[in-house]
Amino acid sequence: MFKKILAAMLCVCILALGVAGCSEQQQKEQPEKTETVSLYLPDEQAEYVEETKMEVKVVDEDVAGALIAALVEQGALPEGTAVKKFSKEEDALMLDLNQTFADALMQSGTAGETMILASVVDTFLVYYGAASLTLTAEGQTLETGHSIYDEPFTQDF
Repeated sequence: MFKKILAAMLCVCILALGVAGCSEQQQKEQPEKTETVSLYLPDEQAEYVEETKMEVKVVDEDVAGALIAALVEQGALPEGTAVKKFSKEEDALMLDLNQTFADALMQSGTAGETMILASVVDTFLVYYGAASLTLTAEGQTLETGHSIYDEPFTQDF
């Protein structure tokens, strides 16, 4: 009888350790999730941005990266654009993108520059319900032949 009780207790312990190990591994491997978001994409005449609802895949809870990747996929941003750093404090966002983004912005005409910026600004402000977005590239203020973007963008952009 003692052996049966001991064997049962040993099985319970092994199962408990196995379950704990599984949940620990699940915590390390964050599954990707799909989320419906509003992307703001340039119209064909590059006069304004239009809201488009899309499904995006969010990996490791990196929503900012998923939004940028979706804008790249839709052609609103150049291939290779990526998030370097993102933060949110209350209703203010800070988004730092890579040099690819800055180079594309500098090489765009006035309309192209406006469409690129409006796509990013509107998409992020609406998604996060924020009042402002400070946008930089490689930690530096964005500067093009048309403007210096050293102030946060707002919905009025």
